[in-house]
Amino acid sequence: MIGMGEFSKLKAGDIEPTLGKKIKELILASDTFIVYMDDNDVIQWSSDKDDVLGDIPNQISYWETISNKLFSREESYDYKCLLAEGYARVLDGEHANVAQKIIDQAVDRITTHGREMLRQQYVLASLFSTAVIGALLILSIASKEWILSYVGQNAFDIYLAGLFGGVGAFVSTMTRSKKYDPEITISKKIHTIDGILRIIYGIIVAGLIAIGIKANLMFGFINGIEKNIYVFAFLGAVGGASEIIFPSIIKKIENKV
Repeated sequence: MIGMGEFSKLKAGDIEPTLGKKIKELILASDTFIVYMDDNDVIQWSSDKDDVLGDIPNQISYWETISNKLFSREESYDYKCLLAEGYARVLDGEHANVAQKIIDQAVDRITTHGREMLRQQYVLASLFSTAVIGALLILSIASKEWILSYVGQNAFDIYLAGLFGGVGAFVSTMTRSKKYDPEITISKKIHTIDGILRIIYGIIVAGLIAIGIKANLMFGFINGIEKNIYVFAFLGAVGGASEIIFPSIIKKIENKV
């Protein structure tokens, strides 16, 4: 039977005696320590040199958790193997700053990859929402006469302007996507919701602008323009695309009132 002082005899597929875990991949082992990935893709280590590790276990555990949250099991595996090298370097007698450099390198890769993936998640959520809006626009225009028989022209103009606001919001999302700075410690679902809410915000803003026009609170002259639905659609798209235009409009209305 292999004892704690004979870790160097262990190989992939063996059961590590101190923790009882099956070794999937051996990172580094000697007679006094072992660092490995177990069959659940978790970083494991065992040694009688715990006092030399300092804050390294806390850092590695934190970023291992982040990797598991962000990536698929296959994607996170390589990052966790790199993090495990941090344990290996210190336990192998090297200075802690060598291990820290390895951990920092892993953290940089995790952060860069994670932010890009979350940015794509945000954009895809916006794209899916806009596809739904596009389908609604086509159906609404095709069924215009039927809708008008129920809600009237004013309500239809506001509704259509709102939908175009969603399209404008998506254009804004795409043009600003490179500046979107996702927080990698937050769940992927939150970034998905954020992308959807950006489109909903555009719909609401465009709808409120259209209501303001109908109520003659702003741009009231538009109501006298023939086929002003095109103007409503344009202003809706512009309003949905801008996060600045609506607050400035509200301020102007407040000054009037």
